[in-house]
Amino acid sequence: MTNSINIDDLKNDKKKKIYKHLWENQEFGFNIVKTGKTDPSYEFELIDYIGTGLAKIFDIKSQKNLFLSKFRMSCSGNGDELQKITTLHSSSLCALLFFFNVDNHPLEIKGLNGYEFSKSFFEFKNKVIGYPSNIDIVLLGINKKTKKRVILFLESKFSEYITGVTKVGKSFEIGKSYFSNKIDCFSKPIYEELKNQKILNYRKKGEKFYLESSEDNYIEGLKQLISHYYGIRNFIRNKFYEKDNNSLKDIKNYNAEEVILGEILFDNFGKDLEFYYTTYEEKYQKLADIIDEQCKKEKITNFRVHNKIFKYSDLKNSLIDFPRIKSFYFGK
Repeated sequence: MTNSINIDDLKNDKKKKIYKHLWENQEFGFNIVKTGKTDPSYEFELIDYIGTGLAKIFDIKSQKNLFLSKFRMSCSGNGDELQKITTLHSSSLCALLFFFNVDNHPLEIKGLNGYEFSKSFFEFKNKVIGYPSNIDIVLLGINKKTKKRVILFLESKFSEYITGVTKVGKSFEIGKSYFSNKIDCFSKPIYEELKNQKILNYRKKGEKFYLESSEDNYIEGLKQLISHYYGIRNFIRNKFYEKDNNSLKDIKNYNAEEVILGEILFDNFGKDLEFYYTTYEEKYQKLADIIDEQCKKEKITNFRVHNKIFKYSDLKNSLIDFPRIKSFYFGK
């Protein structure tokens, strides 16, 4: 147990740079422990209930009950979030800490001018193929210009777009149903256009399909975004995922007139890692254009993909009431 990071404990070079930039010189006011042998990380040492422990670490007092309710949402998905959320570089923890308080403090997001959001949900499930797509954050708000009700579906990434890059020559397996000839297979035309534009290739081997790229690429991130698009297409035609989806009633009953899909990345990793952000953003923007063009062809007018990635650094000032969260991610 310790209250500081020993960078030499980390074996992964990218993770070492991430921890070095964010936390090497921080002396935490709480204990952390090293975890994992082949690919070590650091996690919070929590003796009591995890949600209560995190609230204490980040000095969340007046909004503690709200935080705990949002914490339970964050750990309700299909990705072992309860285990992952105690890791210092947890993506689900970052999303929770930045967005849990939207209910009390309406949020405007840079890059989405004229919109205000006043309700947040976490780990919402949309109906796709077999398993649902779990979107990290859902924000309910309003377009202040048109007065239309808006839902913003947000996929959140902390360091995955850096550490999860698929190398050239490697492939990423994907279910064959994403290439079905059924009329409501929303993903197939998107993958076809990605292939046409030489952004992402796919090939069939036996009964399986594989995604691959001619350059190092965060393939999983692009694949996830397409799955979310598929799920939202079902959502806007009232085809919902009903099982263990506790926020469904609130979100579908909001009767949004405008639906937006976007992605937010943590971007405070220093100049050495900026390349990964700009490279992924370029691919994201091309995919967003492809999806929006497909929607125009199909005359889908109430949905779009936001054409730029949102940055966590642009939300830094929203943490004014929570200085421990701000210092944890951005220093003092």
